[in-house]
Amino acid sequence: MKRTVVLIIGAIALASLSSASATALTRASRASGVFGTITAGPTCPVERVGHPCPPAPVSAPLKALKGRRVVASTHSDSSGRYAMSLRPGQYSIVVSSGRTFPRCPTTPVTVHQGQAVRADIRCDTGIR
Repeated sequence: MKRTVVLIIGAIALASLSSASATALTRASRASGVFGTITAGPTCPVERVGHPCPPAPVSAPLKALKGRRVVASTHSDSSGRYAMSLRPGQYSIVVSSGRTFPRCPTTPVTVHQGQAVRADIRCDTGIR
């Protein structure tokens, strides 16, 4: 039953990912891994009623660290989506935008056997 729920959640997540990310997540759903979306905000200096200012997707390289060792890496797509297969354990996800902004926080994740863990990362654009 538990495995069925994990597979169903994985299938739902797959529907929202690009083909490259979906391939990685398919592997992760059978084994284990992490997936999510990287966005940056705020994107407007002033947010007004009727003029939404949604976060922007971030396309950037990212890596999974176990301690100081890089164990996996990928690149988020143009919609900010990513996925990586990882063995069970604790990791730090680090996004490298290559610029001062957006500044993305190091994101801790715990991966369990047979689970694809969602880790959405919200970066700061520096707009105030």
